[in-house]
Amino acid sequence: MEKKTITLHTRNKLINLNSQVLKYRLMIAYSLLLILIGVCSETPHDLWTGTVHIFMSPSNLLTDYFAVGNFGSAFFNSGILTLASVLLVKSRGVTVSGPLIAAFFTVSGFSFFGKNLYNSLPIIIGVYLYAKTVRKPYSQFLLVALFGSSSSPVISYLTFGTGLPLPLGILLGYAVGILVGFLLPPLASQFLQFHQGFSLYNVGFTSGIVAMFVTSAFRLFGGDITIPNLLSTEYHVKSAIFLFVLFTLLFIMGYLLNHRSFKGMRTIFASSGKLVTDFVVIAEIGATFMNMALMGFLMLGFIFIMGGELSGPLIGGILTAVGFSAFGNHWRNSLPILIGVVLASKLSPEFSRETFTVLLTAIFGTSLAPISGYYGAFYGILAGFFHMTLVSNVAYLHGGLNLYNNGFSCGFVAAFMVPLLDTITQVKRGKKHAGKRKI
Repeated sequence: MEKKTITLHTRNKLINLNSQVLKYRLMIAYSLLLILIGVCSETPHDLWTGTVHIFMSPSNLLTDYFAVGNFGSAFFNSGILTLASVLLVKSRGVTVSGPLIAAFFTVSGFSFFGKNLYNSLPIIIGVYLYAKTVRKPYSQFLLVALFGSSSSPVISYLTFGTGLPLPLGILLGYAVGILVGFLLPPLASQFLQFHQGFSLYNVGFTSGIVAMFVTSAFRLFGGDITIPNLLSTEYHVKSAIFLFVLFTLLFIMGYLLNHRSFKGMRTIFASSGKLVTDFVVIAEIGATFMNMALMGFLMLGFIFIMGGELSGPLIGGILTAVGFSAFGNHWRNSLPILIGVVLASKLSPEFSRETFTVLLTAIFGTSLAPISGYYGAFYGILAGFFHMTLVSNVAYLHGGLNLYNNGFSCGFVAAFMVPLLDTITQVKRGKKHAGKRKI
């Protein structure tokens, strides 16, 4: 009996190991696909020139790497950074989970408009130094390191956007970047309480706070941060084909891994999505992949219905939403947010014709999906509405040095709404119990 139990335990460990190997292989394959698209889309000279332009860009919002470089260099940059992230995590023996999948896709998405190897490395180093300082395994903080590269423009802007001599710019950029990375882990754990897990982009909110202090200090000493608006819709058709094929493959892969069934999908759709909700744990990887694909199709459909055209930031938004569909997002809790943002834009003279702004705000606004999933669709629509009113006013605070501007805004919206919604819920429950006592 004991021998049979040991054999069963060994078999389960082997199955789990094989599952982890498969997940890593799929993420590496995805990274290599991006690199291959980049290499095959440009001549070696154009690919090199575009990549150098990306690396030397100040990279604060909004800097579309399609506009700074070209189609191939943007994909190449995304593939290289995603592959480096996957290999870093793999080297530490970390189990691939919903949060990690979200992190990989977020890195991949934002590498189309702000992240690159040059400006991400100092954040990773800073987080590593923090782990060493508190004498804890670096693996515990890898999620913060990956999501924390939202502060990458701090490094690029100080290096290339201030007019400083290049050696001094590199030194200052890396020094500040390492400091930012060092500060992120302790702050991120505390700020989670601020919005109580109802904003999925918790590190984005934390990075916004840190970037706000950096920007304020820069302005205090006479600096002026110019917020660019570099966008390119030149590659709309190519980008649409890539995303459609990617989501189709993701759905087919999920269906096959799920033993040709839709088991687990209802469990995902019934979830509120509040942090921390790992769909890989509660519904397995196959159902998670299918949910990610469905979210991707929803975002693509939303863009086409609204008459938008794909650019680097919109691709980044879609890939981020798809990644977080392993970690909280699904169509039921995300759709009300999209509706709320669109309603707010229709009532605004400023945004009624700003299709790109509305699309970007709505897609990233799905960070507030847990409000919809937990309190109901009506309050999800309200959250999307409030997010649209706030997001355009917070970018000045961090000067575009925090790539997760919407995550920053969503943190405030959740912190504002959740206590009020909890009060409303308690009052309703009180009335209901009072009615039962009378009966």
